[in-house]
Amino acid sequence: MRVDRRISEKILTTIEEVNMDTLALAESDEEVKQALEACDYSVIADEGILRAVSADTLQRRHEIEDHDFFYEFFKRLERNDKKIFVIAESQKAVDEAEEFLLGLFDRARISGKGVLDDSPGCSENLVNEINIVSPDVIASFLPSPSQEKFLLHNREKLLMNLWYGIGNNKFMGKKHGFIGKIRKMLDVKRLTHLINTYEHR
Repeated sequence: MRVDRRISEKILTTIEEVNMDTLALAESDEEVKQALEACDYSVIADEGILRAVSADTLQRRHEIEDHDFFYEFFKRLERNDKKIFVIAESQKAVDEAEEFLLGLFDRARISGKGVLDDSPGCSENLVNEINIVSPDVIASFLPSPSQEKFLLHNREKLLMNLWYGIGNNKFMGKKHGFIGKIRKMLDVKRLTHLINTYEHR
């Protein structure tokens, strides 16, 4: 993985799981658009995107359905004993995310976890909590647009090597089945334009 090299060389790297909902939101929210454009890598998390760009091969569908990138990425974090900080929108959500990760990767090093809600000063407090731990990776299970906006406004403040925006779809992957969100249906032509805009580097 190219990401491995960036972590080992301590190059700040951002990765986002992108689905049709996220792309639709980026059309109307400039900050979400900016956050996606600034990401180093985008991981396609929706088969509808593949169909829209005529890349709907059996192999690519399986990669999305089985969440291959997610599993390979966290296996490497576990194997290399990287510090992981988990964030979500509530204490319940962050506890569930931690349980989910440890259920799949029982030796994963969860070094901290934090909540981003609407309370005053919460964003600043979360940044401080993260920086005290200084994790290798932030695993974000925040919903959009909170996830993208938190990254956009705090990227330069965070003491981390890598941000992985997983979102709050709470997929359960190969072993647990997939709990999908209701997807917004987008005009294929419009969606293709959006995807071209956010094509990862």
